[in-house]
Amino acid sequence: MRTALNSVITLVWGLWFGGVLTLFLTVTAIFAAFPTQHAVAGDAARHVFRVFNAYQLALAAVALLATFAWCLLGRGKLKLGLFLLFSLTTFAACVITMYVAPQIELMHEKGLAQTPEFMRMHGYSMVLYLGEAVMLLIAGLFLPWMRERQG
Repeated sequence: MRTALNSVITLVWGLWFGGVLTLFLTVTAIFAAFPTQHAVAGDAARHVFRVFNAYQLALAAVALLATFAWCLLGRGKLKLGLFLLFSLTTFAACVITMYVAPQIELMHEKGLAQTPEFMRMHGYSMVLYLGEAVMLLIAGLFLPWMRERQG
């Protein structure tokens, strides 16, 4: 059971971390491909973010449940640390998905994409996504030791 949970956690971590990195690359590529058509690039990026946000919340749920189940099989500081990192990353994902992204969407629909408020919300989203990437990277550093210890 422990090996199965470790495998699930490692897979989910890889999908989530890889997804965040792919998000950065994809959105950057979209804007690079349409340098004179910012509105077109923005529309495409909005759809990418919408899909990714749903994807990451599903992965977050699996990561938290699997890590919690693993913690129930036996205590360990690394497991608790991993659960804490996944919890913080999930919180960031929830803030983006439920608060920041809808605000950005609303401002975009109202034609307010060039306002300071839009730029501020966009900055918040960038910080939160970057924070997710860093926390997931740190979580990934835990995984090899946890696989070794299986405890």
